[in-house]
Amino acid sequence: MKIYLIAPISRSADDGTLENAISTPQSQYALLASAGIASIAGWFPKDLDIRLCDEIVEDVDFDYEADIVGLSINVSQMERGLEIAREFRRRGRKVVIGGPHVSLAPHLFQGEADHLVIGEFEPIADRFIKDLTAGLLAPKYHGGQADLAKMPVPRWDIYPNSKTLAGVIQTSRGCPFECNFCDVIQYVGRKQRHKPADSVIAEANTLYKFGYRHIMLSDDNFTVYRRRSMDLLKEISKWNGCDNRDPVSFSTQASIDLARSPELLKACNDAGLRMIFVGIETDNEVALEAAGKRQNLRIDPRVEVEKIVAAGISVRAGIMVGFDSDDLTCFERQFVFAQSLPVALFNVSALVAPISTPLYDEMKKAGRIIEEEAGATTVASSALSNLIPVQMTREQLAQGRMWLKNELLDPDNTIARFERIATLLGAPSIGSTNSGSQQVSNTPMLELLRASHRDRGARRVIEAVNELMRQRPEIAPDLGSQLMIHLNEYRTAQGEYDRK
Repeated sequence: MKIYLIAPISRSADDGTLENAISTPQSQYALLASAGIASIAGWFPKDLDIRLCDEIVEDVDFDYEADIVGLSINVSQMERGLEIAREFRRRGRKVVIGGPHVSLAPHLFQGEADHLVIGEFEPIADRFIKDLTAGLLAPKYHGGQADLAKMPVPRWDIYPNSKTLAGVIQTSRGCPFECNFCDVIQYVGRKQRHKPADSVIAEANTLYKFGYRHIMLSDDNFTVYRRRSMDLLKEISKWNGCDNRDPVSFSTQASIDLARSPELLKACNDAGLRMIFVGIETDNEVALEAAGKRQNLRIDPRVEVEKIVAAGISVRAGIMVGFDSDDLTCFERQFVFAQSLPVALFNVSALVAPISTPLYDEMKKAGRIIEEEAGATTVASSALSNLIPVQMTREQLAQGRMWLKNELLDPDNTIARFERIATLLGAPSIGSTNSGSQQVSNTPMLELLRASHRDRGARRVIEAVNELMRQRPEIAPDLGSQLMIHLNEYRTAQGEYDRK
């Protein structure tokens, strides 16, 4: 039996593919491995013929004579996922669709697949595989919440590792916070479930064997339960760089309250955790209160981010515009705020109301939701938010967001923030690693540097960061990896600007 599992490329106009790909004139690399399809493959018996396709790095093979085609779809992948499903069905292939967006909005996928998996796959994996091998798949399967202690190691042996810069280990599901625009907690819940430390280490060993020297700890909030975080970090610290292994750099996602614990910050550094994504959103407390982002209230985010960076952990920050309290001055205000942070990399987004979230329900009741094509409530294929702002138009919000993004990518502004990082960033507790995985080496960085040197602004950033790396060689790998991501986003944004 032939099984073809596909992770569709994102069609998001709001940085979707940017966050997951490094594009060069020669080729494209996945920034993060697609753990979803590799994890699903881990449940199937080894004697089945399973093929994986991460569309970021390879084209879908529509001629492949699979017995079943499986698609895992999140909200930004919906448009492309449906295109793939329709084409395979046109060719007579059976298609099964699952993933977060299917679980949150199954009505959008009615009639688009032969079989739907609604909810988490793991609790129904055995029944699904039994039905599949017997040729008796049901139209729908409803999964509950998975026990992460029972998850097998993902099938990285059949994944395109040679085109991927960082491996991924899912360490938990769920988040106890209640941000009203977050659809993750609607899908996996607010009670966080944790993968045991020995399972995390087993997966780290597997990824290391396949050449990865950068690993993302996929976690909706890595540090929210301090005792669990400390225990896991201690085990990672014991593993990382020991037994003649090269050091591995880790990254993850956490809330800004991490800064309140010097002990936890030290444990992160000791384990080799060098980058954390933090959803800062805004310094406007009225907006934070309305969004239910209580963990960001009654603090000075500048001070808290400085604590994290001084402890040796770089921050990638999420900032957002389009809250009801935002008027047309919010874009310049957010620029000034963001520019004051020791942060090189930003995810700049406009507020949207994902389906099934409290914000969506509130906006729908108020008549402020714009339904997109195919019923998708997202900016997946549009630069426009799906909600109607109070103090500006949707077009003004989109234009303001793009202006803010481009201002933060501006060479002078970027250099100023890199200089602050180089002054503040604490040294790593363990040795450094290369800027790319052993499989990929430094090829993406070299290709980006060659391509970027033709742009005067990018060349100035490269020269400035090179000088900072010379001055502080102990943090050169951190600065180099952030430079690579910046150059990728800068070049892509320049292309977006040129097309407008």
